[in-house]
Amino acid sequence: MMSLFKKKYVLFSILGVLVISIATIGIVNNQSKPDQTVYNVVNLPANSITFSEVEKLHEFAELIVIGYAEEEFNDREHVITAFDDGAMQSFHTNTNIKIKQILKKPEDFLADQKKLTIIEPVSLKEDVKYTVNQYVELQKSEPSVLFLMRNTYGDYGLINDNLGKFSLEGLSQSSLPETATAQELSEYAAFRDSVMKKYNLGQDS
Repeated sequence: MMSLFKKKYVLFSILGVLVISIATIGIVNNQSKPDQTVYNVVNLPANSITFSEVEKLHEFAELIVIGYAEEEFNDREHVITAFDDGAMQSFHTNTNIKIKQILKKPEDFLADQKKLTIIEPVSLKEDVKYTVNQYVELQKSEPSVLFLMRNTYGDYGLINDNLGKFSLEGLSQSSLPETATAQELSEYAAFRDSVMKKYNLGQDS
């Protein structure tokens, strides 16, 4: 599956309309969170440029905000398209967020804008949740630093997989998939600390 973003000379696969080859379906597992429905999770790997340094991620992102999802995952707009033969073609979720603070923006983005619909690389169909690179969806009412970029259709989408969103409430069960290793959790925590320091948000935010 693939989705293309362009920024200057950079062309990479990420968000937008995700073109999916069902042959790449890899991991199917159960993933649950407190007080939420248990889904069968289908994870599809995708090639995308990822950043392990906050400075490079800051430079690459077009829009960086502190915001939170206004709705529960079940209640968001889940978009899944199919080819003529019925095979899945693409998927994503349109998530409405409330913006609390803008940390970086392009010139044409209003400085006082308070709401935005963003694309997350995850979607839901009945009791099956489809994810890209084990992405975990934003949690309702949980303020997070969000790194965003516009796709070729002009829609803003999260970049850098799970390392593109960092809750101000600290690490939680919803920060990474339940299958994350101890090393992945450690790397995520270190990256989050760098993000908090970068934007002067405090280590106990």
